[in-house]
Amino acid sequence: MKKLIIIITAALVLFACGQRQTAQDYFESGAQHFQKGEIDKAIMDYEQGLKLEPLSAAGHNLLGMACRFKFNQTADPEWRKKEIASFKEALKINPNFMPALVNLGATYYYSGEKEKAVPYFKRVLEVNPNHPETDEIKKMIAEAEEK
Repeated sequence: MKKLIIIITAALVLFACGQRQTAQDYFESGAQHFQKGEIDKAIMDYEQGLKLEPLSAAGHNLLGMACRFKFNQTADPEWRKKEIASFKEALKINPNFMPALVNLGATYYYSGEKEKAVPYFKRVLEVNPNHPETDEIKKMIAEAEEK
């Protein structure tokens, strides 16, 4: 009987350990929800992943993108603030993180704050002069600086 209890206990422990999710698991689950248009679920997954790995620039960038979509759905300015904060957090962790540089620049640019987009777009071109959207980024910088 004692052996059976030990075996059952060991099996339960192994099962419980196998169920533990990593930050990457949450980020991947969030991406799947995001692709399905399940933005609220994506946000929850990204936030769970960031609890486990708060220094993930990629995780903060993913959360920023989900918040952008939530803002587009609701027009609630709190989502825009959270979007910007998420991209900025990604850049605090990794100042050269290309996706967050592009995304934060685009957020400012398309929300009418074009002058705020310029430093992020210029940084994109410094970090990656051969960025696939170089011509478009240069046009946006020139337009913002015309004012």
